[in-house]
Amino acid sequence: MEHSRPLQISFEGLSYSVRVPSKGAANDSNGILHAIKAPFSRNKYQDKEILHSLTGTFRPGRLTAILGPSGSGKTTLLNLLAGYDSTGTTTGNLWVNGRPTSGAGLRLLAGYVNQDDVILPTQTVSEAIEMSIILRPPPLANSSSDFHGSSGGSDGEITANAQPLLPAPVTFAGGSSSHGESPRETLPQIEEKHPTANSNGKKHPRCVQAIDTFGLDKCKDTMVGDSSEKGISGGEKKRAAIAMEWVTQAPILFLDEPTSGLDAHAALSVTHHLRSIASTGRTVIAVMHQPSSEMFEIFDDILILCEGHIVYLGERAELIDYLARLGFPCGMYTNPADHVFNSVLFDSSAFRRDAANVGAIADKQAAVPSSTAERARLLIDEWHKSSEAAALKESVDAPDLTPIEAKQLRRISSWQVQTKYLVKRATRNALRNKMVVRIRIAQGIILGLLIGLIFLNTQNRPASVQTQNFSGALFFSAAAQTIISILSMANVFAHERVVFIREWRGSYYGLPAYYLSKNLVELPVQIIVPILYSCICYWPLGFQRDGVKFVIFMVTCISLNLCGYSIGMLLAIVCKTMSAIVAALPLVFVPLLLFGGLFVNTGNSTVWLRWIQWLSPIKYAFAALTKNQFKGYVVDGQPLGDQYLETMQLGPFSIAVNIVFILGIGLILW
Repeated sequence: MEHSRPLQISFEGLSYSVRVPSKGAANDSNGILHAIKAPFSRNKYQDKEILHSLTGTFRPGRLTAILGPSGSGKTTLLNLLAGYDSTGTTTGNLWVNGRPTSGAGLRLLAGYVNQDDVILPTQTVSEAIEMSIILRPPPLANSSSDFHGSSGGSDGEITANAQPLLPAPVTFAGGSSSHGESPRETLPQIEEKHPTANSNGKKHPRCVQAIDTFGLDKCKDTMVGDSSEKGISGGEKKRAAIAMEWVTQAPILFLDEPTSGLDAHAALSVTHHLRSIASTGRTVIAVMHQPSSEMFEIFDDILILCEGHIVYLGERAELIDYLARLGFPCGMYTNPADHVFNSVLFDSSAFRRDAANVGAIADKQAAVPSSTAERARLLIDEWHKSSEAAALKESVDAPDLTPIEAKQLRRISSWQVQTKYLVKRATRNALRNKMVVRIRIAQGIILGLLIGLIFLNTQNRPASVQTQNFSGALFFSAAAQTIISILSMANVFAHERVVFIREWRGSYYGLPAYYLSKNLVELPVQIIVPILYSCICYWPLGFQRDGVKFVIFMVTCISLNLCGYSIGMLLAIVCKTMSAIVAALPLVFVPLLLFGGLFVNTGNSTVWLRWIQWLSPIKYAFAALTKNQFKGYVVDGQPLGDQYLETMQLGPFSIAVNIVFILGIGLILW
């Protein structure tokens, strides 16, 4: 592994609070009283402090484990440092090698591994790692300019032609960056080519190295999989997620519970890999959940949080002696991590204080508090008075001032490279989801056959039956094409939502590249399905045997599919889960259906609700299809079609204008 120039993270007085409903809402078990009072209350919300004035430092070349009970603020601190928490209020100071920055600034220097390993299920392990290399290429070898700045917060500058490294409050030569600036906007873009494979078809050398380093050779060509499609194991998935961050050569690595859900061997293996990464000079900080004694011995430093306060931050080897001084000696064969949870942070009936140690601290702690709140207050107070806390404060005040190299800044590919790769990945994802592709194609074929057989040879039936059958078939075509398109697109986007958010926040790509690539891959399917439907149902059903009218029928169905495609995407964006989409769909679809032109004569409907018809693409599609079929349609010498159109009152717009309105609605929602 390549060695990295050390980066020391320091923070002082770091606090974080969020707005929560006032106590009145919490005391109202039913929430009814609060719901009535809320609009008239001046104090609807109050601040809840999650982190309380934390001061400490994370040193480079060391693996720091963050321990603490649930709700102590471990993940909040990690997300705050990594620039992933923006909903609350943050106060305090944050530095990197003595240079003031923010969480957004650290985000440009750090990799982040989520607790849930979110990787596209249809990607293989090697493809996932290569994606990280292509979209977030490692720094160029000749990019060696340094960032110079003072720990006192004075202006800094970047030598050579490097991009701004850290967002506010650092000011750079030639301009400044605002405190709220998105880190994605300041990441330098790479125009150089970073091939995924050599000319002989071999994988990228960096990918091969990562697979070897993290022991992924056996599963490198296996799809990641998910709950419905078996793939790699949990340990392999966790190592793959870490490898995806490792290949970017980020000098700082944050991990949220990287061993959760793994067996003892897999968890120990992951911890060894983290220690190996730290040995290259990188700063590795991981939230750990119930580490084993073997894992505990691998850690270099330990941070213990309790109720949002630091109760210990220092070397792992000194933790046992520190706790013993407080009257919490650890047994010889006891896992120190279990001791911290069972005997220090919480009272355990199995714990008995060592009589030899009681005498030394009898004046200070005649009895250890049994309640959790009292214990927490004791540990917090003792930490603030300890020599370890004083030494930690000195290291914060005298940080490592090693210049930060511009090449340590994480990089992203240009949007052209992003789009090209994402189109390739989306195509591969669609082809590997064979069942989904087959079902979507089958929808067009089966529905076409169904409607064609139900209304077979309608042109040979009595005039009244023809009117009813043609109208039903046309309205069904409009409604079916809309709902099928909405559901198919909502399903696709809803299932990829979590993957997109994780990759977008990880600076793999920008929103335009993802959106464009998704449209380029999905739109052909949205065109093919209505074409199949039209070809299968139009002629057997008995519509007018005119090539132009057939093309108009098909174009209308395609337009309606594209409009439904936009509605489906909008639902997937607004609703976070597929269950929420299914719940919201009737609220959207039923009004469009009711004012579609068949159930209600829109020309004579309720005046103050009549405007809804102009929002319904089904109405425009039904109007276009009906006029296409019935205009000039004659049965037994009678102008049946024109009479029917006059009765339906489908509006003054021509077929072409109705189709344009359908596409316009789709474009607006797109």
